[in-house]
Order: sequence, then structure tokens, then C-alpha cells
Amino acid sequence: MLKSIITIACLCSLLAQPARAQDTTMTRLLRANVYPLTAAKAQLSGTGWERLQASIAKSQFVLVGEDHGMAQIPQFTQAVARELQPAAFITEIDRYQAGALTRLTATPGPPTAYLKASPGALSFFSWEEEYELAQQLRAQKAQIIGIEQVGVFTPGRFFEQLANQVRSKTTRIYLQQRRVVYQQHDNEQSRSGGHAYSMVIQHQSALDSLVAITKSESPEVRRMVQEYLLSYLIYKDQVKGLDSHQARVNLMKRNLLEALRPLAPQPGQPLPRLLFKFGASHMARMLSPWAGITDVGNLAQNLADVQDARSLHLLVMGRQGTQVGGFNPDDPSKNVVPFDISKETYLKPFADITTGPAWQVFDLRPARRALLNDKLKLTDQMLVALLLGYDYFILIPNATASHS
Repeated sequence: MLKSIITIACLCSLLAQPARAQDTTMTRLLRANVYPLTAAKAQLSGTGWERLQASIAKSQFVLVGEDHGMAQIPQFTQAVARELQPAAFITEIDRYQAGALTRLTATPGPPTAYLKASPGALSFFSWEEEYELAQQLRAQKAQIIGIEQVGVFTPGRFFEQLANQVRSKTTRIYLQQRRVVYQQHDNEQSRSGGHAYSMVIQHQSALDSLVAITKSESPEVRRMVQEYLLSYLIYKDQVKGLDSHQARVNLMKRNLLEALRPLAPQPGQPLPRLLFKFGASHMARMLSPWAGITDVGNLAQNLADVQDARSLHLLVMGRQGTQVGGFNPDDPSKNVVPFDISKETYLKPFADITTGPAWQVFDLRPARRALLNDKLKLTDQMLVALLLGYDYFILIPNATASHS
């Protein structure tokens, strides 16, 4: 019996040794390629920022993958935008929200009245720091492009725009009535913390009526209706726990290709510099670390490859702190939730190195080369996908929630 116990103990020890070797190699590579960055809102400095500046200068497309709802990330993106000077900013909102954002940022100040009437109608850009990012981009003459499905918070504004485009008076009155009903319902959901938004709980009869009443309208109106129907199906499947993520990503890819066509109208004409900002799941090259499918970030790299250019993929997250977790328009404190990623297995190697107030800029490319050359062995597939998908990981020691 004692011999068996000793044998098992020896086997366990041998099995554990490669894991320790992996940890040592990974930690050594991270420590050798991490650089401090000091941030004062949108003003960045330090060796970490200098390395990012050098990489941005060599890139045609820069993609920022984020954990939503942190004030520091849009401020970081402001600094990136100043360096890149993009012709267009492509982001995780729909084209109608992008149009509204473009109009609103043409005038100074926050969109207080707009958001009071329609809380959350600008999605992430309903938050102060995100809106300031949009203002800066418009001041830089960058076009704002949204490629998402119709936003879940936006039926009131969507039906208002739809009503303004129809020719039939009867149809206009119907759409305006729907606008009021949907906006009131969604405002109540935002205030109560509910999730039964109009977009999610549509009745089939209402959708059938929308199609029927607009069938004689312009091609643009009919297109809007079809986009609304597709968005409803994506949200409905999400609520039911069905796999609608692939359909959503496919839609974003189609919308991206359509939106980019005017930026390179002649065959063979290269695309201009572009800045992307989406949730981290969308911005990696190859497979998304979180969803396991090729996403918008992979398409962006393919587009860069076609014109012999580079895409730069930046992952930006907070180690711990607070972030936005709701859209209550009356009490912003209800929208703030704490978080701590240091216990996530695939992020722990980075979190363990991050100490002190300075941000940490991890250059992931040496670790990726070691991985591809079989000099680094990793069993955590999330960590593998992160190294393959991103060039830099910018980790904020203590992040704070974006402001309403």
C-alpha cells in the first residue's frame, strides 16, 4: 500500500513538472515584454505608450477590443485616434445610432435632451467618456460607422425615423403611435432594471403589420423594416438561449463590407486608415478567444492583408474596479457594478504581474512567436487564442465605471 502511494505521488510530481515549466516560460516572456504607461485621462506617456505609438504608426487599421463600460478605455482610444488620424471610426452600434451620433456631435455639449427622452438610445455613447470620444473623432473629420443590428434600446427612435420617411399619412400615424408605446415601455424597463425591452418581446402580429403597412413604401423604408425584423430574430434567439451569435457576427461582417465600399470606390484602391472599437470578443484575429469563431477582427486583418498593410489588435481591460452594469436614467449609482478579473485562469498570468498605479502594456508578440515555434506549451485554450488574436494587452490596475 505504501509503495502504491509513493508511486502515485511520483507520477503526480512528474505530471506537475511540465505545468510549472509552462508557467515559468510564460511568466518570463511576459515580464520581459511588459512596459509601464501613465494615463491622465486621454493624455498618455511612458515607455508602454511609446511602443504603442510606434506600432500605430506602422498600421493601416487599429482595432481596440474592450471590456465595455470603463471610463478609461474611451479616453485611451482618444489618444489612439490622435495618433492614427483615421478616416473612419467603426464601432458596435447600428447605422441609425451612428447617424444620430454624427448629427448630435456636430453641436457642442452633451446630448442631454436626446437621452432624457430616450435613455440608452446611443448605446455605449450614452456614457460621458464614450460621447467625448465621438466628439473628438468628429472634430478630426472621421466618419462614424455603425455595423451592428438595430439596437435593443432604440425602437422608439427607430420608429420615429421610419415615420419621417414614409409617404402614407396613415402609415406615418401608425408608426408614430408605435414609437410612443415602445419608448414608454422601454423607459420603464430601464428604470426598473428589467430586460423585457420592446425589441425582445415583439408579437408576430405587430411584425406582420409593420411589413404589410410599409410594403408600398420606398426601398429604404422596406430595407429598414427588414433590418428591424432580422435584429428582432437575433435578440429573440439570444433570450431563448439559442446560438444567434454567428448570425449577428455574419451581419456585422456584411455591414462592414458595405460601409467600406464608398471609402475605396475604385478597383484596387486601398482603404484609408480605420479605427475599430468593439467588445473584446470581436476584435481578435483568427478565432475569437471567447466565442471560438472568426469575427470582425479577422475580417479586418484580411482586408489589411489584401492591400499589403498591417492591422494592429489591442486588448484593453481593467484588472479590477467598477464598470457600467445598467441603464437606469434616474439613479446612475444603480448602473455601477464591481469586477475583478484577477481570478480568471487565462488572465491570471497578466494580473499577477500588474502592481502599482501604472498601466501595464504587454507586448504579446514574443509569446506568440514562442507558441508558434513550439517553444511555449500552453493548455489553456483561452490564453492561446488571446496570444494569437491580439498584439498588445493593455491592463488598467484600477478602472472606474463610465459616467452617465
